[in-house]
Amino acid sequence: MGAKVTTAIVLYKAQTKKNGKHPAKLRVTYNRKQMYYSIDNKERVYEFTLDEFNKVIAPKPRGVFKDIKLEFSLIEDKAKKIITSMDSFSFRQFKTRFGIAGGDLTNILYYFERRITEYGDNDQWCSWAQFTTAMRTLKRYFGSNQVDFRELSAHELEKYEQWMTSQGLSMSSIGSYMAATRTIFKIAQREGAISKDFYPFGEGGYKLPSGQNIKRALKMSEIEKIYKYECEAFSPREEAKDLWLFSYLLNGANMNDIIRLKYKNINDEFITFIRRKTRRKSKSTKPISVALTDDLKRLIDKWGNKDRSSENYIFRFLNEEMTEKQIRRCLDRLIKRTNDQMKKIAKEVGIEKTVTTYTARHSFSTVLKRSGVSTEFIGESLGHNNLRTTELYLDSFEDETKKEVAKHLTAF
Repeated sequence: MGAKVTTAIVLYKAQTKKNGKHPAKLRVTYNRKQMYYSIDNKERVYEFTLDEFNKVIAPKPRGVFKDIKLEFSLIEDKAKKIITSMDSFSFRQFKTRFGIAGGDLTNILYYFERRITEYGDNDQWCSWAQFTTAMRTLKRYFGSNQVDFRELSAHELEKYEQWMTSQGLSMSSIGSYMAATRTIFKIAQREGAISKDFYPFGEGGYKLPSGQNIKRALKMSEIEKIYKYECEAFSPREEAKDLWLFSYLLNGANMNDIIRLKYKNINDEFITFIRRKTRRKSKSTKPISVALTDDLKRLIDKWGNKDRSSENYIFRFLNEEMTEKQIRRCLDRLIKRTNDQMKKIAKEVGIEKTVTTYTARHSFSTVLKRSGVSTEFIGESLGHNNLRTTELYLDSFEDETKKEVAKHLTAF
């Protein structure tokens, strides 16, 4: 690793708290440069007077000071494990791996918490929700806040899947949570926290359940029923119906993108925007440009802000003062409200499939495919970065096509 890296827990006297005490911090020294890291955690805040700290680091501390010295030792041990696992040391990489103070590198929940924090910091709220729910489900199964990676063998993952099924979770949800768990394994192995020899997924191990064959897309005749459905003007049900149609007509845009649209995204002919989901993944992400049809104009005139200043949101769900967490809560409530109403509409018009905001996206892509539009064009319209993702959206269409083709075999 080159120059030696040293660690020590010291009293950081450069910072004084309101109670007159100073925080204890982990000091890391490398190439004569020193950096200090917080070691506080959910259970304890490490702050002391100079006299108290001297009692902790004394050769033979007593009582609570003895316990704290042992905790210091464990924190330093974990820091040294991180340093040893690094091919070449950098303070930035160490900070990322050290994370919350005293993070247990064998505890998969520690890695989940770290990943969840990263998603929140980057406004990746879909991934944040997926990993948060996956972590909570794992905690419930083990009944603990401490789950060693080694407990999750292929056999244990099979039992975990069976338990989730018994709790009423769909295979789609189970697959999502297991995919998150697999990602956490890969991160921990990449950082050297666990051996690459222990990997319960893949060939000969646990295989994720697939929910790809669930048919979400609607036929044109079913979409027509929703389009022509009449309900009380400006009622919650009409709001849900119009938002669903707006999503369908706007290239299957998801609600997170719709509620963030501003009038600056509109010109005389097009609505142009970049998907929130992909904007951080690639610097070359292309904007989605959708023709401003009469139906889209009608829905904007009906539900949109009357003040059409360029920085104003088109719809009145958000305001500039809202934080990302407040926006996320607003979005969750809107999706739930819309889904509840759309399920009632579907039942009334005789659609047997479950209709949600997600159905609008799949319906858009499938209608285009049935009309002979290329998969490449559909992928670009959806804002996908690869064709494989687009192909997954078109699975239900392909299944129906196979059935139609089979009929021709005996058409004599």
